[in-house]
Amino acid sequence: MKNRIVSSVLFIFVGALLILFPLYILPVCPLPDAQAIPATTMAGDGHMHSTPGKIMKCFWTARAEIGIGSLVIAIGALVLFSRSLFVRMGLSMALACTAVLAAAIPTILIGVCGNEMMRCNMGAKPALILLAIVLVIAAISNVLYLNKQVNKQIR
Repeated sequence: MKNRIVSSVLFIFVGALLILFPLYILPVCPLPDAQAIPATTMAGDGHMHSTPGKIMKCFWTARAEIGIGSLVIAIGALVLFSRSLFVRMGLSMALACTAVLAAAIPTILIGVCGNEMMRCNMGAKPALILLAIVLVIAAISNVLYLNKQVNKQIR
């Protein structure tokens, strides 16, 4: 019971941080101001075409991390309400895989701004990677702990 509460609270907390870091704690680049973006432009063919403003990659990274963080919170809640050791072990394995995805989004899959001096490179990216590492360690530790508990029950 104690492991179930501690691990699920930790998972939910890290999931909330995955959401909060790129949005509020160490925010990434915002959407471009709608007033600064021309709504339409005249193309060479004489037709009007809309030209959206340049949305930075870090904006999409933040949006993807919202989804990952929400998934981590949901799995953490499932760990809290699950009584089966095997189910909790499987959920912890899924969290370890999700944490790898959370680290891959700002590094490999989407990335952040190309400028090394931007706040997304200096703040949000390292924070998201660190949170993903913490989540991997917590999830694998929980799997190992639950495996020991299963082995105790079998003996």
